[in-house]
Amino acid sequence: MTDPVTGVRDRGLAPGGIRRDACPLCSGTDLRLRLQVGGRGLLECNACGVRFTDEYAEGADVASYYGTVQAHHGKADSEDQFAAIARIQADAMESIAGPRRHGRLLEIGCSRGHLLTELEVRGWDVNGIDVAATSVTEARGRCRGEVWHGEPEDCPFEPGSFDRIAMFDVLAHLPHPVRTLQTVSSLLKPRGQLVLSTVDEAWPLVPVFLKAFRALPNRLAAVQDEMYEGQHYCYFSHRNIGQLLGEAGMELAATRPLTPLSAQLFVHHYPVRRRLGLLAMRRLDGLLGSSRKMLVLATRRA
Repeated sequence: MTDPVTGVRDRGLAPGGIRRDACPLCSGTDLRLRLQVGGRGLLECNACGVRFTDEYAEGADVASYYGTVQAHHGKADSEDQFAAIARIQADAMESIAGPRRHGRLLEIGCSRGHLLTELEVRGWDVNGIDVAATSVTEARGRCRGEVWHGEPEDCPFEPGSFDRIAMFDVLAHLPHPVRTLQTVSSLLKPRGQLVLSTVDEAWPLVPVFLKAFRALPNRLAAVQDEMYEGQHYCYFSHRNIGQLLGEAGMELAATRPLTPLSAQLFVHHYPVRRRLGLLAMRRLDGLLGSSRKMLVLATRRA
């Protein structure tokens, strides 16, 4: 197994070419540059606090990229690990949304279908969506439900079809998060639930790392590359996720820290110094009640 940082770098940058000069959440243009990420600027909206790259892509370019760079690329490398990730995600969903194990569930960004399989075993009637054709083919072979190849905005599912929608580690990859979440909301039944996980840019250690990255760019390049990986377009936080959900017709029900998979499953793959650093940060997060990742529960307005 390669060092996870090497795996993250091997993914390369998500496609770009379209300039973004306004906030993807509030359309504000009062922006400031916070960091250079792989030659792209990481901008911050002074109005709502969302951070985002100054370039993005959409459509076929994004689909082609994720046909090569799939979920957990460079970290998970065995069926056992993918199954373990699926169990962790399913348990996290039940911890925030309740123990319900029946009804229609849709996973957006279902990748190769490991979570769909786990949720199907737990009693859900599952369906999936993914932009990568290779992932969709594999997912269709894993579960009984329908798996749609494409974007949520173009999916064939009827409005109000689902009791619950899951989006694990998808939000940061979306070129148009408001538009996509509006579609998500329309697919939910009234009071239906959305469970998502994503980066929490309001993690207490973010300001410390941003200063350190600017002061010691060469020495901390590996840490920066993993913290601001090239696949991400947008970084939300527990402070502005409610605004995003509101724009999409949903209500924020709960947020909570979520231990990153790197600190749960992949610690032993890192060099000793990084391993000790991850363990120390996990211990600090336990004391602060924080994490670089967050788990979010929202409901569609009735």
